[in-house]
Amino acid sequence: MKVTTGYVVKLVKLGFLVAALSVTGCVSDGPKSANSENPKAASQQHIKLALKYIGSGNRDLARVHLDKAEKFKSRSAQLYNAYALLYQSEQEFKLAEEYYQKALSKNKKYTLARYNFAAFLYNQGRLAAAREQIKLVSEDLGYERRTQAFYILGLTQKRMGDNSQALESFEKATQLSSGFPPPFIEAAELYFQQKDYPLSKLALDRFRQLSAPTAQSLWLAVRVEERFGNRDKAASEGLKLKNLFPYSQENLAYQAWLKQ
Repeated sequence: MKVTTGYVVKLVKLGFLVAALSVTGCVSDGPKSANSENPKAASQQHIKLALKYIGSGNRDLARVHLDKAEKFKSRSAQLYNAYALLYQSEQEFKLAEEYYQKALSKNKKYTLARYNFAAFLYNQGRLAAAREQIKLVSEDLGYERRTQAFYILGLTQKRMGDNSQALESFEKATQLSSGFPPPFIEAAELYFQQKDYPLSKLALDRFRQLSAPTAQSLWLAVRVEERFGNRDKAASEGLKLKNLFPYSQENLAYQAWLKQ
């Protein structure tokens, strides 16, 4: 694997929702006259404003703008996707799925909606369905979040027990982008499991160049250094883990490892 640089993001519930919303940026209200003269543009403007408000947690204003968008141009894939995100943020999961399906039924090539839907399914623990959707996203060569799509695909494959395919997906993600490091730590873990310690160390080092330490990276560093016979270095990484993340699962694993 050719290891490139990147930026680290920890996966959390609804984390992909936030990522998806960030691409909309800040949108001003704009001139009112343009709204009346160009209904399609006005609809898109209200959808962008709604996404902005969903991202900031102001769901009431988001709904106001979605209602306005619907009056200008109803039943667009973009509108359905925005409603899905709104319902997802409100934990109305049945409605969210319904509107994701509507968006993709309206436009099956609307990759942003498919990406959001895949992340939604992943967060719901519906791994087979998430894998199917995110694989389609990864096949869209022009999609700007293709790197993240391969990362999600790898996470899904890993959780389903297919580590070989997961490693391929993480490797693909590292090759596509120099600004997204989560695949590096995941690849490092899988290399370690395969007993390919040099590659594990290389991927881990790249991750650590670009990210603050995490419980996962420190615990892996302990094990990698121990494999290379660097006992002092392993102890140092373990101390960092204990001090920085005392209540993590990784620290519990480290403490149990010390007693062996």
